Amino acid sequence: MRLKHFDFIMLIFLLAYFIILVDTSLVFTCSNEIGRSFAMTTSQATWISNAYALTFGSLLLLGGRLGDLWGRKPIFITGLLIFGISSLIVGLATSTSMLILARAVQGVGAAIIAPATLAIIMDNYQGSQRDHAITIYGAMSGIGVSLGLIIGAGITTLWSWRAGFFINLPITLGLIWLTHRYLPASSRQRRTVDWSGVALSFLGIVGLINGINGFGNRLLSLLIGLLLLGGFAYHEINSSQPLIPVAIFNNASRTQAYLIRFVYSAAITSFWFFTPRILQTLYHLSPILVGASFLPMTLVNFWSAHQVDHLARLDGNRKPLLWGLMIGLIGFLGLLSIHHGGNYWLTVALPMVLIGYGQGWILSPVTTLAVTGL
Repeated sequence: MRLKHFDFIMLIFLLAYFIILVDTSLVFTCSNEIGRSFAMTTSQATWISNAYALTFGSLLLLGGRLGDLWGRKPIFITGLLIFGISSLIVGLATSTSMLILARAVQGVGAAIIAPATLAIIMDNYQGSQRDHAITIYGAMSGIGVSLGLIIGAGITTLWSWRAGFFINLPITLGLIWLTHRYLPASSRQRRTVDWSGVALSFLGIVGLINGINGFGNRLLSLLIGLLLLGGFAYHEINSSQPLIPVAIFNNASRTQAYLIRFVYSAAITSFWFFTPRILQTLYHLSPILVGASFLPMTLVNFWSAHQVDHLARLDGNRKPLLWGLMIGLIGFLGLLSIHHGGNYWLTVALPMVLIGYGQGWILSPVTTLAVTGL
């Protein structure tokens, strides 16, 4: 890697990952305003997030595979174009169906961008530079969402929720220029796409999400989704060119990191989704105050994420990861005491700070362990 490209490459993957995180969290703070704009029912409003999550989660594996086959640079630019244009359409939406469809297309763009950002790190950094880049990337996972809540609340209060989506287009256009100018081309693999695996994983996740919060017979949808995901796992084990090579699970540290990341992601995403709603309904906070309430958490997250790089060099990644999980668990348990008329500082603010501090010690080490030996 040429040193003069170092900062530009880091800027590219961090900014790309940041806009995905900000866009995700922006919806958490302004979903009520979006719903009121289109007179949505509660069920319809949940699909502002569900449509995005469905395509994003179900197509991540395909997005990663296409980067291997077509090259990181062209597929990354394609993802940015899809994300930027669909963001513009979300901001211009004139109906509920138009909004939800555009959000689903946004998820497709994000599913291409997200795996490409980590792949860019793996392709362009080696040794201690790679460790440092992964640390920053992991820290961005938590800080980006927190900042997104604050930015989303500010934009919604000062202008409109639409402005939060409009801003994505100039950022993605700038990223496309930077990528074209500074990101080196990567090698391409001579393999084919496992379309059967893509279909099984996509339909399985659709069934799962619809079974949790969707239409029709939810229990049946949930069971079908689980069966399809089970079929996907069986297919991947026996496929000659799987979307997920089974060999990556041969390393115990990586497998543990995947499990930790999966469980923690479920917990923290639920936190991001429900906490802004609780603050608006139970404590009657305005969007701007909801965003401000996440500022202390963001600051301690930034502080602890800055510490973890030094701690990992001294004691490895496992110790800070374990401490981060314990601190975060205390924070999550503290949120269980939330109740009407409760003390905000003890039942909400303090647990949020603990979750933020723990998160700084979790995401960077778990990301580093997840790519060990790859």
